[in-house]
Amino acid sequence: MTQTKTHTNEKETKMTTSPIRMQQRPMEEDLNPNRRTAVLVGALFLISTATFIVSNALITPLLDSPNFLAAVANHSQLMIAATLIGLIEGIATVGIAVALYPILKWQHPALALGYAGMRIAELAVAAVGFGLGGLLLVTLSATAPNGANSETLGILLVALRPWTLMLVYIYTAIGGLMLSYMLLRTRLVPRGLSVLGLIGYAALLLAAVLDMLGFIDLVAGPGLVWLVPGGLFELLLPIWLFVRGFNLTASDRMRLARVSG
Repeated sequence: MTQTKTHTNEKETKMTTSPIRMQQRPMEEDLNPNRRTAVLVGALFLISTATFIVSNALITPLLDSPNFLAAVANHSQLMIAATLIGLIEGIATVGIAVALYPILKWQHPALALGYAGMRIAELAVAAVGFGLGGLLLVTLSATAPNGANSETLGILLVALRPWTLMLVYIYTAIGGLMLSYMLLRTRLVPRGLSVLGLIGYAALLLAAVLDMLGFIDLVAGPGLVWLVPGGLFELLLPIWLFVRGFNLTASDRMRLARVSG
């Protein structure tokens, strides 16, 4: 009789503890539900930075050549590849906004949407100024020997690239200020990192405007110093997201706000 009761109690204990174990496992796996998003955002930041640098490193020597249309004609495949790599940068920046939107919208819906809008606008400007402009240069380089009109149009397209870059910088800076402010308020990353983003993107915005007004050169020389704080933020943020992810306490607080809302 005693053995029967013991066997029954053990069976009941297994039945009662089994659901608990089944609940604990999802809870453990869901310890930080935004971990994958953090890694994705970090990877997209690095992809964006790397493709921007590579694209400019490949295109700049061609366009700085005295006879740039001939240089583009001789390296047309390189020019096309560099142009497409540049577009990857724009797509990656939009991907950052899309990945972060579900997390940020619960506390800052307008800013999260505005940040996504700025990234989309940045991609649109880059696609027209850099993407379409680069492909037109390849087309013009094939017809350059046939007349001076192609060369004149080519000069115009090359001259528009710095203006396009400054517009991209402005959209990047405004969007970056939105992102840094949201990160500061939500505490998803350390306060110091968010403040660095605010400083970096504010410096970028001011520098881009000063460049357009002709006071500094943001592309070369001492003007490049203005890019350092923002560049440092876009390097340290991915590293933090890879190693630590988003702040778990902040993530839980935002999830509670989502449930209560």
